[in-house]
Amino acid sequence: MCVYCNSPVITNAKSYIGREKKKIILLEGRRLVTEAVQTSQRIQSIFFTHEEVLEGLPVQSLSESGVKFFKVKKDHMNLWSDTIAPQGIMGN
Repeated sequence: MCVYCNSPVITNAKSYIGREKKKIILLEGRRLVTEAVQTSQRIQSIFFTHEEVLEGLPVQSLSESGVKFFKVKKDHMNLWSDTIAPQGIMGN
């Protein structure tokens, strides 16, 4: 069983009411996560399926600034994703 499948972060990000209430958005895919990092947007968590999708991201400095990284199963990422072929990385 996946600990993060029922995560309030994912639940709120996937719900319109949750997003509006908590003022959060779920970024799906490498390009959106990378752009958010490059433009210094506040990111709380990054969910990923394998380490390779993190290549090119400043993981160490993000960790030091408080971003939490969660490795999740591909099946769970597929459940959360609105895309047909998830890229294996999401952020909020």
